[in-house]
Amino acid sequence: MNEPVHSVEAPFGSWSSPLTPAAAASGSSRFGEVFTLGSDVIWVESRPGYARRAALFVSDTSRATNSEFLPGAEISARSTVNEYGGGAFWLHGDPRTDGRVYWVDAVTQRLMSAGADALPRELASQSPTASLTASSTASSTLAQAGSTPARYCGGVVTPDGRWVICERESLQAPSLDLLDDSPGVASNSEAANELVALSTVHSESVPLVGLGQAGSGDFTACPRLSADGLSLAWLRWDHPDMPWDAAELWAAELRYSDDGSISLSKQRRVAGGLVGGTVRGLARAVSVCLPEWSPDGYLWWCDDSTDWWHLYRSKTVGLPDEGSGDSADPLISGAEEEVGEPRWIAGGCRYGFTDDGSVVFAAKSGGFDSLWSFNLTTRERLPLPGPQFSSVDSLSVQGRSVAVIAGQHDRPSSVFHIDLSTGAVTDLRSAQVAETASSDVATSDVGASAQPPLGAGWVSTPRHISFPTGTSPDSGAQAHALFYPPQSPMFHGPQGESPPLIVRIHGGPTAAARAEFSPSVLFWTSRGFAVADVNYRGSTGYGRQYRDQLLGEWGVADVQDCIAAARFLAEQGLVDAARCVIRGGSAGGFTALAALCFQQQWGCAGTFVAACSLYGVTDLAALAADTHKFESRYLDGLVGPLPEAADTYRERSPLFHAEHLTHPVLLLQGADDKVVPPAQAEVLVAALEHNHVPHAYVLFKGEGHGFLKQETVVKALETELAFYGQVLRFLPDGREPAVENLVGWPPAPSSGRMGA
Repeated sequence: MNEPVHSVEAPFGSWSSPLTPAAAASGSSRFGEVFTLGSDVIWVESRPGYARRAALFVSDTSRATNSEFLPGAEISARSTVNEYGGGAFWLHGDPRTDGRVYWVDAVTQRLMSAGADALPRELASQSPTASLTASSTASSTLAQAGSTPARYCGGVVTPDGRWVICERESLQAPSLDLLDDSPGVASNSEAANELVALSTVHSESVPLVGLGQAGSGDFTACPRLSADGLSLAWLRWDHPDMPWDAAELWAAELRYSDDGSISLSKQRRVAGGLVGGTVRGLARAVSVCLPEWSPDGYLWWCDDSTDWWHLYRSKTVGLPDEGSGDSADPLISGAEEEVGEPRWIAGGCRYGFTDDGSVVFAAKSGGFDSLWSFNLTTRERLPLPGPQFSSVDSLSVQGRSVAVIAGQHDRPSSVFHIDLSTGAVTDLRSAQVAETASSDVATSDVGASAQPPLGAGWVSTPRHISFPTGTSPDSGAQAHALFYPPQSPMFHGPQGESPPLIVRIHGGPTAAARAEFSPSVLFWTSRGFAVADVNYRGSTGYGRQYRDQLLGEWGVADVQDCIAAARFLAEQGLVDAARCVIRGGSAGGFTALAALCFQQQWGCAGTFVAACSLYGVTDLAALAADTHKFESRYLDGLVGPLPEAADTYRERSPLFHAEHLTHPVLLLQGADDKVVPPAQAEVLVAALEHNHVPHAYVLFKGEGHGFLKQETVVKALETELAFYGQVLRFLPDGREPAVENLVGWPPAPSSGRMGA
């Protein structure tokens, strides 16, 4: 690594960085959906300075202005459907004139709307306990047992504005023989996920695709309405499948009666599921995602019938024939890339349609996203003008305008407008125009800054690596990662030394490491750490076959791949084999703990010398028993069905093998976590204490599954840095490291040398 002549030699990990814990915690925004509305682009963003309110912002692309949308309404749009939410706002016309904006209130989860008067109103058609259909006694008992209101997301509005069609998640009424005075009665009833039409003019609500209706399932989601309002498409899947295993695409006619009511008819499966896989000659089901209607009336979707989540289009305009999508050809065949993505959250889109017969889409390949246009007539595929984006969250297309939430490896994610007619690109959050030939998007003082908190000399450039994995070197198995070397214009490591490595594991586990400007990565690389963000077998972005390699193997394949990544990088001389640590959140926390726990039995003792788990799983059986509906059968595929696979759950759970945890462990946990309850961490803490394993446990009040408060993120980063300082024996930022409540670990020596 070539260092600037003015850089100072200093132990890895001890480098000072302008990316302080406070800067890393406060310098980024969280985005939701983006919509185009004439010359305006509207998006949802939780940004510093707005008390983390998920506010709506608007930018007039013709005048380069940026402001809060309907500020008088004080909109905070966030849904908690399936716990992961998404799809929290949508539009009908222009709310500043004669239209309305609809959103799910972040606090109450009630469905709200506002118009030009900016006066928020609740939709009268939503019921407090929408799916309670038994008796008044049942409703009363559920209310006493602590039942919650129905939750909504992913809405669309009929052309006449009289109906909102959206996802609804609500409790079912329990059987009457379960009704008694004991608490927790409601917990015996699984939530109902359905599509419902809510009237905007009176109190009527109509279940369109609910329990027992055609096209319904354990999960019914993602309603999409054709431009003429006459056809509705949606997704459905059943336990024990997850949507990326076997989701079906359904469609139906939407009928409006003279009396003002609404209903569906001619419901049919269009593509996907086990039937779709059988038609294709596959020994598996097909997963469909991201349905959309093009302005000219065709139904579009992504499915993985050719291994990759490619784009497909119906053969005819309007309501497609039954099963007609099973024999459709992908828009672009042979490309090893994915337009589709796992359906963790509602809302968002990865493609849209221009007015000249082209489709604009984001595609992921080799760990990186890119933006393309494809002309349906000429079959010409072209990259979009503007910056070379490395990650794309969502996009919206209208006419010749593209709005996209995207990021680059050296700049934070932002909202961009791309004018396909001129090639001009505007960073809407800084309201500055960037020329097509330049990816240098400047930032003004208007709105929230997209300027990186680090200069270019501090930013580590990721590169995609592939490496052999598995228990046998002759197996031919491969895994992937994004590798970030340490980077600083002020410091370089001691001559002849390699940097320590942090192996990061993404959550999910059916997700992927994102090639984006990440303060949580750069916080470490700017201090002298190398980082490997592992896309272990089972990660998305590499096709269905790669994704399915985790089925039945969670706790094995992912762990092997993380160990293999560390050993591969050490063999290449890129990191110090004696100073590798592993960290992850949620499912990634489980993998981190399992790697530390089982590395010795796989002949890889000492690969990792410490682990940090953020709200991570410790007991697989407890996760299966305690988690929410969306993931309640997730482990059937990843580990095996219960009770048949009970022994496997125990064998792979770090909780029951704490005697193998002989290296230090840091546990960071949210007190209000519903996905991975604190009890999972606390039982492991007790085991670590019993076995005299060095460890620290920090519980953050008011935090759920993923930390949102700035003070929490700051404390977590400070604690983790100090933890590595004590374990690897270096002085973070020149100060003696000290982790509060680090049990069983001697104080670090005063030497500044790592590993001294």
